[in-house]
Amino acid sequence: MPQPLRDPRRLGGHTLTGAYPPGDRSSVYETSDGALLTLFHTRLADPDAFLERIDRLQRAGGYPWLDLIDAGTANGEPYVVVEKVDGAHLDGPLPESALQRLAIASMTGLAGLHREDVAHGSFTPWSVILTGAGPRLALLDLDALVAEGATKSAPDADKPTGRAPHAAAETPDPDATARVTARAAEDVPQVDAPAVADPDATTRVPKTAPRLAERVTLWTAGDPDATSQVRTVVRPDLLDEARPVDSLAYLPPEVLRPEPAPPAPPGDLFAWAAVMVFAATGRRAFERDSRGETIYAVLHDDPDLDGLPEGLAGVAAACFAKDPGQRPTAQEALERLIGEAQLTIDRATLEAVRNATVPRAAPPAEEQETEPAVAPPPARKNLRWAAIIAAAVAIVLVAGLGGYLLGGNRTGAATTPAAATGIPSTSVSTLAAADDPSPPPLAVGDFTAPGPAIKLLENPADPARLTGYRKGADTWVRTEGDTFTQLPMKDAEPARSPGGRWLAAVGPETITFTGAGEPFTVTPGVPYTRPTWSRDGAKLMLTMTAGDEALPAGFVIVDVATRAVTTVDTDDETTGGEDGFAWLPDGSGVAVGYRAETARGIRFRDLTGRQTKAFHWVGETYGRRMFSPSGKTFVTFCPSGGTYCVWDTTTGVRQASIPLFYADGLLYGWYDDAHLIVADPQGDPHRIVAMDLRGRPQRVLAEIQPKDDTTDLLLYYTGN
Repeated sequence: MPQPLRDPRRLGGHTLTGAYPPGDRSSVYETSDGALLTLFHTRLADPDAFLERIDRLQRAGGYPWLDLIDAGTANGEPYVVVEKVDGAHLDGPLPESALQRLAIASMTGLAGLHREDVAHGSFTPWSVILTGAGPRLALLDLDALVAEGATKSAPDADKPTGRAPHAAAETPDPDATARVTARAAEDVPQVDAPAVADPDATTRVPKTAPRLAERVTLWTAGDPDATSQVRTVVRPDLLDEARPVDSLAYLPPEVLRPEPAPPAPPGDLFAWAAVMVFAATGRRAFERDSRGETIYAVLHDDPDLDGLPEGLAGVAAACFAKDPGQRPTAQEALERLIGEAQLTIDRATLEAVRNATVPRAAPPAEEQETEPAVAPPPARKNLRWAAIIAAAVAIVLVAGLGGYLLGGNRTGAATTPAAATGIPSTSVSTLAAADDPSPPPLAVGDFTAPGPAIKLLENPADPARLTGYRKGADTWVRTEGDTFTQLPMKDAEPARSPGGRWLAAVGPETITFTGAGEPFTVTPGVPYTRPTWSRDGAKLMLTMTAGDEALPAGFVIVDVATRAVTTVDTDDETTGGEDGFAWLPDGSGVAVGYRAETARGIRFRDLTGRQTKAFHWVGETYGRRMFSPSGKTFVTFCPSGGTYCVWDTTTGVRQASIPLFYADGLLYGWYDDAHLIVADPQGDPHRIVAMDLRGRPQRVLAEIQPKDDTTDLLLYYTGN
């Protein structure tokens, strides 16, 4: 708790009403309007650059960053004013569920900064505040100021290094504290705060500089005989004895060099990984006893990832790459964290959180008679980013996150909640459970198709219906109404286009097209399988295969308007590819499953075959019919086995896990966005049902006699 000030004073337009115990490097005060003011004990080489950085951070901030309200300088020492929240700084290991949510929340914040070309520059455990509503993050601390070119204030000559500077006596001169803003300088009275009494100190060299190590330092390398010495070159200020050893473990290698790189997004990824190790284990990834050994470890050693959950450890390992160019971007890392969260977030929740976190477009301004002098900035969030951040926030704030507070609040972080512009107002209590979807319409008639005894129970309003089936080498296709005709071609796979305009009879070597135009035949000239139509019915795609195992090696596209055949080679046959290619919902590319050493997932490729992204956590794919009719979701066989999993197409967030309580169920595709078409072989007759995403059969679509429902019977459903 802050200690009330006997005589509240003002600093930079803020009335200070309480003070927390001072630290070595900063002092924290409570303001009359419910915010926290932190005064850093450092001198700025360039106050204007500091204020420009504050402006960039304010523009780039958002969830889950603390709202950065104001900033300035007092006697040359910078201060910042931030919102106050009820919570405590990260000070030890977290339970795994809380750790996963911290990982996602913090990566969401970094990705938001990086999208605005802003780097944090000093992300440490002290940047994290754990609140009952989820983790919050601080945008700025002393190390970030130093990274921007600040020089540390000199300690008193008669005081031991490392102690907090004493509070300056009240200065009668009202101009002793100058507040610098981007707009103007405002003179304010001196405050009972740690400050240098001399108002001109910012232009003077400190009388007593902290001891600095030589640029070339020696220390024991830590080999078994402890006799070898290692020589390396580092920034001299990093070996300042006043600097805590543990702070060095969160700096990326590129900023430790004598000519360090400026703060950049890849450095934030390295620091984030180091914070995750601390949050998981309570120890540093580079745990060493001295500054020199810590720096050497960051530059040359592998981090200790023992104790991190498997999925998080993989992301952290990638972020720990010594070469910043080899680290993922924050958005790439965030997508992977979201997918590996192993949480189910339904679409209604995602949409509710998205509406709460993504600002709506402002209404158009009244028409101006003259052209504006400055063009409006482009929209900050595209649709994909909006979906990703909504998924991240949903996981952090909605999916089972309970409030938690850790003890040991070293600066007395806020004790009263304050409204935050950067955190969504949506909470668990405001998000109702998703309503059950409307059931499929009842069947209004039935008939039995020729060949194998398949009794169809249909409704004209059905969004998908049986358009063909195969039994052994024989194939039947629906022609008109309830009529099915057997094809003369043997071993032909029927592929009816959406809407039924074209029928492709796909044989082993040729494909015959009939229907909307003049019949024609194409010969791809390569091995192929698994035909599938684009959603507009304009193009047929086939999976090109290689080897005896018929691995996916590329895809063939037939344009029915031009009759052109395009073949695209990929490397999937050598990189674990499995099953067939599927069209992306918008027709802009394709997707294919693959098997890695420890997991299965899907790759997304454009129409040239270039990989654009991958979801390696989603399990075995369902191939060409994986995407729902709207394209917003796709279905796989769950990584854990035994169920179907439904995932968000944009973010890879799990939206449903569908249990199967019987063996030999077969997935035939999607009935509509809320129902799958699944075979249920339990009774007599066997049934084809529309099953909702909670695993409940909602309607029988067909009945098949067990004697005919053998492994060589294949059904083909097509959307109307």
